[in-house]
Amino acid sequence: MNQEVPEMTQGDAVTIRDVAKLAGVAVSTASRALGNGSASARTRQKVQQAAEELHFVPNQAAKQLTSGKSNIIAIMVPEEPDFVFRDAFVSGMVAQLATSFTAVNLLPFLALTKPHDAKGFLKVLKGSGAAGIVVVSFHYSKPFADALKQCGKLIVSIGTPSPSMHYPYVDVDNYQGGYDAVMLLHKRGCQHIAVIAGPTDMQASVLRTEGVKDALSSLGMEPVAFIPGEYGAQRGEEVMLQILSEHPEVDGVFAISDETAAGALRALLNSGKRVPEDVALIGFDDFHVARAVSPRLTTFAQPLAAMAETATEMMSERLETGEWKRKAVLFPAPMVRRESA
Repeated sequence: MNQEVPEMTQGDAVTIRDVAKLAGVAVSTASRALGNGSASARTRQKVQQAAEELHFVPNQAAKQLTSGKSNIIAIMVPEEPDFVFRDAFVSGMVAQLATSFTAVNLLPFLALTKPHDAKGFLKVLKGSGAAGIVVVSFHYSKPFADALKQCGKLIVSIGTPSPSMHYPYVDVDNYQGGYDAVMLLHKRGCQHIAVIAGPTDMQASVLRTEGVKDALSSLGMEPVAFIPGEYGAQRGEEVMLQILSEHPEVDGVFAISDETAAGALRALLNSGKRVPEDVALIGFDDFHVARAVSPRLTTFAQPLAAMAETATEMMSERLETGEWKRKAVLFPAPMVRRESA
């Protein structure tokens, strides 16, 4: 090539204009040559050579404008930012989704809004250029549900949507996990079972506790305590202390998550209770904390990688074919037996 390579200073970002200048063509021509647009073989070769010399990385948003198609996927997490990065399920799922979307040449970005900030959600999504959204950790509210309808994007939910929301989704069998937890506690001889439940505006929590209630009903039992609330170790510890104070006869506990169960375990041990001899304890998730505490937690496993890969496949199929090939995929949540129950 006879053109002089443009002088770049440290920190400069190479743009399509730099490539076009080096190749001696118009910016629009360079854009077509690097994309799937019309360009002669000679022009395409010149532009590609210029791009290689400049180590040019195409901007995905610009490619979207020239092709008319977007390969951008928003990973939408309507949670407080600190929760996103300390909660094992949310942070793990975001990481797995980012990996699986990148592997199929889709460009993920993380979009955070507060749990009920419907206006902020809509503003972010409408201006994002995203073709689709994967929603993680959804708290139901009518304004937020309306915002999802209004955003005009393809949507896949990680977790069963609320009954009024008909979106494709990937989930684990939360109901069966809750049911099986009670049956295991009963099999161990527990007669006074307490439930540290989760948020009532999230279907994962609702389904797990429905399984718990149905299992107790089938045994002719009532929980000695049933306390809903947020996920987390601190809350688990506080609620467990409350249960021990109000219901000292408690001999079995199902906690809505491993983090919550870890807090409950700390309260039990600090109160002089032996686990599982005095109080058996079961969590849900099978994340690192389940194996880090002592005694280790009996729990139910969530296959994050398989769930993320399936959500990616569902979105990819919809983008490629214009149809949802699958609208609901439910993974089993196998019990993992350890020392706590």
